Amino acid sequence: MSDAEIGYADAMAELESILDDLEDDDLDVDVLASRVERASTLITLCRDRIGAARVQVEKVVASLDAAEPPEISLETDDDITLDLGDE
Repeated sequence: MSDAEIGYADAMAELESILDDLEDDDLDVDVLASRVERASTLITLCRDRIGAARVQVEKVVASLDAAEPPEISLETDDDITLDLGDE
């Protein structure tokens, strides 16, 4: 799966796996460098996903704020009765 296709949850899971690897004292230095580089890429990807989601939510909220609420009339000339059953 390419980075463009990876979802936020998968990226976070991979980051957690990398963190577990980094906590291992026996990690080879060459592997350490590549894992840190991958973690950096995943962190950037997650930040981008969060930023895109924030923009999308802001657009939805803005469209809700721009929409006029429905007009509700509470005035009526009719008597309103409520049937409560056996009373």
